[in-house]
Amino acid sequence: MITLHHLQHSRSLRIIWALEELGVDYEIKYYKRTETYAAPPELKAIHPLGKAPILTDGELTLAESAVILE
Repeated sequence: MITLHHLQHSRSLRIIWALEELGVDYEIKYYKRTETYAAPPELKAIHPLGKAPILTDGELTLAESAVILE
């Protein structure tokens, strides 16, 4: 199953919109920003950039909204 790692106040909304338009089954894992507005360390455990959105599907991991949409 596709998992979207969504960070509060990020471009992840673009991916949610695209997945909904495509009618794809997916789940969302939501992450809150730290007090300094940084991404939490849990996001770096998924992808070394620690940015969102991150999309995972099995062994495939994609970061950055433009790459995911392409």
